[in-house]
Amino acid sequence: MPALTAIGEKEWGLTEARHLLNRAGFGTPPVRAARMARMGPEAAVASLVDYDPHAAGAEKPGFVPAPLSRAELRAAIRELSDTERRKAFQERMREERRANEMLKSWWLERMHRTPNPLQEKMTLFWHGHFATSAQKVRSSYHNWHLNQCFRDHATGNVKALTFAVGQSPAMLRYLDNERSTWQKPNENWARELMELFTMGPGTYTEDDIKASARAFTGWTTGAGGFNYRLEWHDPGEKTFLGRRGAFDGWDIINIIFEQEATAAFLAAKLYRFFVKEDTDPVVVAEMAALLRENDYALRPVLKRLFLSRAFYAPEAVATQVKSPAQLVVHLADDMELEHPPYGAMALAARALGQDLFYPPNVKGWDGNRAWINANTALLRYNLPGALVLAASRRERRDGMGMQRRPVPERDRILREVRRKLHGRPPSRQGAALRVLREGSPEEKRALLERLGIAPPAAAGGEVLRVFDLLSFTDAAGCVDALARHFLATKPSEEQKAVLLRALGTNRPDNPLTAGEVPAETRRALLHLVTSMAEYQLC
Repeated sequence: MPALTAIGEKEWGLTEARHLLNRAGFGTPPVRAARMARMGPEAAVASLVDYDPHAAGAEKPGFVPAPLSRAELRAAIRELSDTERRKAFQERMREERRANEMLKSWWLERMHRTPNPLQEKMTLFWHGHFATSAQKVRSSYHNWHLNQCFRDHATGNVKALTFAVGQSPAMLRYLDNERSTWQKPNENWARELMELFTMGPGTYTEDDIKASARAFTGWTTGAGGFNYRLEWHDPGEKTFLGRRGAFDGWDIINIIFEQEATAAFLAAKLYRFFVKEDTDPVVVAEMAALLRENDYALRPVLKRLFLSRAFYAPEAVATQVKSPAQLVVHLADDMELEHPPYGAMALAARALGQDLFYPPNVKGWDGNRAWINANTALLRYNLPGALVLAASRRERRDGMGMQRRPVPERDRILREVRRKLHGRPPSRQGAALRVLREGSPEEKRALLERLGIAPPAAAGGEVLRVFDLLSFTDAAGCVDALARHFLATKPSEEQKAVLLRALGTNRPDNPLTAGEVPAETRRALLHLVTSMAEYQLC
């Protein structure tokens, strides 16, 4: 029996649809998962995999400066003094740094708003696989160009993508091949091409690296991007992976993709990214065979994987830690943020260990359990509140686009309470403030009513708006609705009890509607549910 046996119509439901959208996308939006659950497995998978790769557009963002050719650069500085040249260079570097930072929020917005989540998810996969860093590749144009290259080839042909990456100015610069000549071949690209990008460790020798490095001499950059400088190329005979010939870089990549090790290595990496960390050798072998049969076209492999029972096995569902990029995108959607703070989301992803366009090294990010440590666990716990504050600040701008300092509801209420109680006995003032700090939601609401102070608006602040999309008539229904909206798995009875207590009741049948849940209680509930371990998993 084939390892990738297809899931049946009767085995398909909302849990499977959410799992597919979590792994083949960013888990958003929740309404899409419900729609996919009604489609059935084949139509749902097709809706993700059979997208138009060019529908999302490939225009360079306006904030990315166009690269200058050597001739243009010489013309620009010809009439400048040494001091003016230094200033011009420093200003250009500042512009590039700003643009590289802006690329992060630009990409997060694409992840969040794309109609083709698999395309962006695979762009993220390739960014970690063929890793380059803006720390060394300072040209924002070249960093954007490679990112767009990943997007164009996201679910296309892996061999075609490898050719494109090998000829991208970002990779040529990052792995120092742009100055590799027959007199002094550089081995960085030749080594990483086999070890990290295609075949894996132990499948080649040091002599293969040397031969490959000689073959790639002359692959460099020019004004229009890739430039093949024949005078830099070593045309001599080479022995590579048991083959002999006057090979060039194109020959080397073709030979690499003739090796069974290449399909096995890529299949295993795709399995770990989409299914689970502990690979199933039988499933990986079948995926590798599919890769070879389809001449390294990815779509047939991904379609078969996403339709397989192995993909939806209990040990695979909700067992993968969300990457920081997926976590911030998922939060923005789950909390129904109308104006997501993409810049703040990029900063949060960096703090959580995934600085987009700045992988830690050529190996990329380890991912999964490596995302969680003592520092990032606390940051993940506090992230929802931080994003909401950033979103509210983004909304509060004056007519000239200048940001105004937000006035939190808590500060407003404290000021009004102090004003109302001015001149009253200090004991009464102290008692009121204690109620605001330590009282139950009902006690706080009663105090504000007595003083004639408007309570926090039920939908005040973007984070609270999500409650108005939930339908429930009692406390238990509120907890269940929150769990369905935010979690891929059902919470335990103990977790439900904690959420009930946050609602201010121990009675599940206590009548309750969304409009009756105060703003402070909403915040507390959302903080609790999004900080659960289950929410960190996909």
